Amino acid sequence: MSQSTLQPAPLHRSTRQVGFTRLVTVEIRKLVDTRSSLAIFSILAFIALTLVVGLAVISTNQGTPVTFTSLAGSIGLFTTLAMPLIGIMGMTSDTAHRTTVVYYPLLRGRAGQFWAKVLAAALLAVALQFFVFLLSAVVAAALGGGGAGAFDGAGQELWDGLAASLLSTMFGVAIAAAIRRTALAITTVILVSLVGNGLILTLLPDASGYFSTITALGALMGGPGAPTALEVASSLTLWYLVPLGIGWWITEKSEA
Repeated sequence: MSQSTLQPAPLHRSTRQVGFTRLVTVEIRKLVDTRSSLAIFSILAFIALTLVVGLAVISTNQGTPVTFTSLAGSIGLFTTLAMPLIGIMGMTSDTAHRTTVVYYPLLRGRAGQFWAKVLAAALLAVALQFFVFLLSAVVAAALGGGGAGAFDGAGQELWDGLAASLLSTMFGVAIAAAIRRTALAITTVILVSLVGNGLILTLLPDASGYFSTITALGALMGGPGAPTALEVASSLTLWYLVPLGIGWWITEKSEA
């Protein structure tokens, strides 16, 4: 047998780059196309439904007007805890099982898939937030008498709700990007959100705005005690930009 017959055939390398839109589509499908993820989203939807209906019933029993703004704006804790979970799921679904190594040879770079995960998580969080808005609108129309007053301030509430959901989601995305382990990222987000912010406020009352994770949310709410632009920039850098940058660097340099 000649030596030429033992030489491996040259590999065909495709020069066609996977589009970013397709990457986002794939990441969205990976987020919702498993039984565990579907169960989680179903539970989140059920919790949102229970909260909206429960708040409406309580308001009706107390004689308080049931409005879209009161319903959509009263489930801030749900947004604070549920939206980061979506971001964590999106960022750690591959790294937790070390399956990203399968996709990297098919791509010209890893940054595309990384940012596709970020965008996919944001889109699903917005979808869940719109589900909350839809529930609030239906219940407000049913129990609020269907008058125009039931939807006063709806535009501002839509903006505030979407901004809050995106901020909460990106917090989960950033923490998960840096930690890269689902359980540890979820634990970190819960501890920081429920315990860490309180400790920061207690130990650093005059500088809490610079280190708290909810400074940007406080700026959205406005009011006389709203954080300054410098405090917002410091908080976003500390809890969003730095861990997201660390996650991007790890993604570019690691094997999986």
